[in-house]
Amino acid sequence: MGIDNSQSQIFYVVATAREVELAAENFGGPEQILGTEARRATDFLQAEDRQAFLGARTLLRLLLAHVQHGDLAMAAQLRISRRCTSCGSVEHGKPASPEHSISLSRTRKMFIAAVGPKRIDLGVDIERGPGFSPEGVFAGFDDVALTAAERRLVRREANADRVRLIAWSAKEALLKASGTGLRQEPSAVPVLSARALRAEREGQWTEVKRPAEYQLRWLPVPATHVSALAASVSLPVVELSAELFGDGNGQLLQR
Repeated sequence: MGIDNSQSQIFYVVATAREVELAAENFGGPEQILGTEARRATDFLQAEDRQAFLGARTLLRLLLAHVQHGDLAMAAQLRISRRCTSCGSVEHGKPASPEHSISLSRTRKMFIAAVGPKRIDLGVDIERGPGFSPEGVFAGFDDVALTAAERRLVRREANADRVRLIAWSAKEALLKASGTGLRQEPSAVPVLSARALRAEREGQWTEVKRPAEYQLRWLPVPATHVSALAASVSLPVVELSAELFGDGNGQLLQR
């Protein structure tokens, strides 16, 4: 039996590649859980990218199986589809489930997945933070990724690279939630403000108006990464990492 109030909360889980690998071993490994979906991994040239693809998609299925059925063994039986709103392909694009809104993101080292009520738009993103990449963001980042107002705000911050990355993660999450992805210029999507930075520090929702009216919050993840969640409605957020990979209970993050 799954979580009774799963249509009134948002759940997420963050995990390393090793944690997902160990959990998946109990059910035959990622290839067994993903079935034909696993073939997409061959599109990547680098082994780390193939493993990250398999790990992130496996993590999403494990979380969804827990929320819907309370049984990770159901992960391989879940119906998850994709459709690209740009080209119409069903091989990639925003993931969809019949019963819940879902989203996932990955780096080579860490994955995140989110599950929410079917009625809402949902997007999640995770990025490597300055602690993982001390060289900082790429040259020209501000012009590509930030609005003029955001550029002025970032230049006043002591830890400017971290602020740049929380902005990027938020924009990715918002564009995933809206279904447009990076077809929309990130520099045209405002997410940073004094109010938003205060909400980030306090772990609270903040409202943004473009690409549409969404609620945004940054999630607590290991210091090597930053992560953001976007939703069309602000709801209680519950982290289930300990339930899936540890021995504790889910941690409720206040609205």
